[in-house]
Amino acid sequence: MDAPITLVCLPYAGGSRAMYSGWSKQMPSWIDLCPLDPPGHGQRRSTPAAGSWSELVDALLQALPDTAASGDIAIFGHSMGALAGYELAHALRETTGRSPVWLGVSACTAPSRREFNTQWRTCSDETMIDELRRLGGTPAELLDDRDFIELALPTLRTDFDLCGTYRADPRRAPLDCRVTAFGGVDDAVSQAPGALDAWADVTRAKFERRLFPGGHFYLNEVAGSVIDAVVSALSTARMQSRAPLEGRPWTL
Repeated sequence: MDAPITLVCLPYAGGSRAMYSGWSKQMPSWIDLCPLDPPGHGQRRSTPAAGSWSELVDALLQALPDTAASGDIAIFGHSMGALAGYELAHALRETTGRSPVWLGVSACTAPSRREFNTQWRTCSDETMIDELRRLGGTPAELLDDRDFIELALPTLRTDFDLCGTYRADPRRAPLDCRVTAFGGVDDAVSQAPGALDAWADVTRAKFERRLFPGGHFYLNEVAGSVIDAVVSALSTARMQSRAPLEGRPWTL
């Protein structure tokens, strides 16, 4: 029997692994779901949030399960988690010589289309709250709760700053794994020109785009459909990893 694929799942800015808590019920036995909390999030909220991409990726590498060292690994990330997943994919290739078999990026502008934004470290609390309202996903009563805001904003500022100042390394070779970009039809991020389609540039393998009803947090509204799409993509990637495309180098 083939070993399962380890599916690493990464959350949005300020989020935690809890966003994937319902996914395991729909996963087949050949997928080992592995949601991770970045430093400063969820079960790791007592540790400082990572202040740089290298620090974040190092922490994620150290948090990977032992099964990821020898078996196939896939990565899915939502919003900020998509950028973290992309960086993690490169880090895996650089440190182990093995690429993931699949990368899923959700509701996130591709590296080549990102705009530099340094405001999040110093902007007012009101500006941060307005942005959270615009994105959705955070209950209004929490955004009106001063205690919650005082607790959450420091980590959110750090996360937003990482996203706003993100720069991909142009010297890196494209990935060799299949990439699927997911988005919501009502999400301004996903619908910006080229935001999702430009993810095709990060890989030499097949690229696919999938859109679903909903906004930036569409996957909370149609979780079942998203999970089905992820499983389908992983099934194809799993077969592909055992039969590399003719004429294209494969690292597994």
